[in-house]
Amino acid sequence: MRDNLLFSDIPEQTPDNPKYLIKQFMVTHLKIPADSVQNITFHRVHRKHSDRGPRPIIAKFEHFEQKELVKSKGRELKGKPFGLNDQFPREINERRKILYPILKENRNNNKRTALVVDKLYIDGQLFRNTKITPWLF
Repeated sequence: MRDNLLFSDIPEQTPDNPKYLIKQFMVTHLKIPADSVQNITFHRVHRKHSDRGPRPIIAKFEHFEQKELVKSKGRELKGKPFGLNDQFPREINERRKILYPILKENRNNNKRTALVVDKLYIDGQLFRNTKITPWLF
């Protein structure tokens, strides 16, 4: 999963060609030059099963550096309905779901926050609570 990115809320089309959609998305929404996007290669691009909304697209990049380039452009999506995230195992996603409301609450209180895999940092300090984050103890 190290080389995977998850693209969410990209509308489905008939026929659906996720690889083409991702490349178009990179040019139009992430503002990556078309010639750079043309050089990006994938092992596999497919839609993930989902019961609601447009199914997310999983893209497995052939080169980690290309994945990092695309991920670094994620700030272009601020205020847009799309999402761009690393793909994590189910266990890590469950931990992140627990920490995300705490992250949002602290951001609303103008605190500097960062969610790094399954660890939450608030103003540079690791958030630890035996009831909320037992995996850190």
